[in-house]
Amino acid sequence: MTIKCERLVLLLLASSLYAPLSASPARADRVDEYVREQMHLRHIPGLALAVVRDGRVVKESGYGLASVELEVPVSSSTVFEIGSISKQITAAAVMMLVEDGKVSLDDPISKYLAESPESWRGVSVRHLLTHTSGLRNYNDLPGFELREHLKRAELVKRIGAYPQSFAPGEAHSYGNINYHLLGYVIEQASGKSYWQFISERIFKPLGMTATRDRDPHDVIKNRAQGYEWQDGQLVGRDHDLTDVFSAGAIVSTVQDLEKWEAGFTKGLLLKPSSIEQIWTPVRLNSGVTYPYGFGWRIETLRGHPVRGHGGQTSGFSSSIARYLEDRMTVIVLCNIGTNGVARQIGQTIAKLHVPALSLSTLEIKRDEDPQTTARLRELLNGLLADRTSSVMLTKEALDSLSTDPERANWQRIAAYGLLRALNVVGREVDGSRRRLSYRAEVGEHLLLLSFVLNREGKIAELSLEEEE
Repeated sequence: MTIKCERLVLLLLASSLYAPLSASPARADRVDEYVREQMHLRHIPGLALAVVRDGRVVKESGYGLASVELEVPVSSSTVFEIGSISKQITAAAVMMLVEDGKVSLDDPISKYLAESPESWRGVSVRHLLTHTSGLRNYNDLPGFELREHLKRAELVKRIGAYPQSFAPGEAHSYGNINYHLLGYVIEQASGKSYWQFISERIFKPLGMTATRDRDPHDVIKNRAQGYEWQDGQLVGRDHDLTDVFSAGAIVSTVQDLEKWEAGFTKGLLLKPSSIEQIWTPVRLNSGVTYPYGFGWRIETLRGHPVRGHGGQTSGFSSSIARYLEDRMTVIVLCNIGTNGVARQIGQTIAKLHVPALSLSTLEIKRDEDPQTTARLRELLNGLLADRTSSVMLTKEALDSLSTDPERANWQRIAAYGLLRALNVVGREVDGSRRRLSYRAEVGEHLLLLSFVLNREGKIAELSLEEEE
């Protein structure tokens, strides 16, 4: 979809690039050490983080550079693109209009979007909020770039030309088109532009003075530059951006997101009943629930409930996660476009603050199939040595693990050291599929690896959680 632009090749600076700039007197701690290590291994130019516990900011730090070219350091007031964290704000705006009596969740979207094709007649506002509309997403399609300056009618016409993937409510399929259309619903119901509405009803009341539209033509004070790691070098991001509008076009700072999180959870914006709806997993037509609410993922970690969302745009990665029972929120913003990197770093930071979340708490179980464990150990040693085994993997799994980003990820993990231990911590059987979970020790780092084996005993899926 994007046009490849001539990019400026940049070299990472020395390790001093990763020194933290804290709001409180700087001191070396485990979080700083971990962040510096990960920035080095993951080639992250700059990162800002905040940790809030019991309503109090206990850590607020900036590391590295907001602009590598100009050697401008990151601070807690550095402005980053937050990507899909924007969906939380859009969902809150919709619920404000619900409370105002201007929107009903089960209204068909055609009530607000007169241009909607007949095929969308079964799609409701609720379907958009929960990514269960079945509408075709536009991220991999031509004609939806920011340079197109699409008006509402034209965007609806273009996306409406594609058939729906499934009937509304039949499945969950994450897609920016859902929250893009919600921006139009907000405009139609409120009589204001999306940006005016969220500024007046959310940003200004909460004092989020640095949060706004990412419009690349505007001069934005303290805006970070975005980067990618390609072919072994740091490069400037692709500027031929997709127009993500209300699905992901907000820029903000960790300081402003602290205010957002506090205002949202303390009920300064919405009634408790609205927050409860936002944090309720969607129920599909089949009755099965999926762990996504309205702009928030509904998850647990070691039995601890978590509400959060990640974001990724060209050159940026972001994450916000609230650990409900631990009364803690972790916010991470960085200027590298590696998908999921901010979420992964944020999760480990949470573990450093709440040891009960750590992989070290997992109970090791008796290994009932040491032969399979030996095969999986062989596979892992191969991945760490940049080798993949076609014999042990399904074609789909082999293709996934053979991509450049996946190979780079395993090489980063290999830098931790040798695979020292692989212990069973969980097993599940679902028909012909087995899920085996192992806690691995690679050097001094712990990993949680979950393998899904098919009927033939081949690995169909491999998921990974890691920590310090």
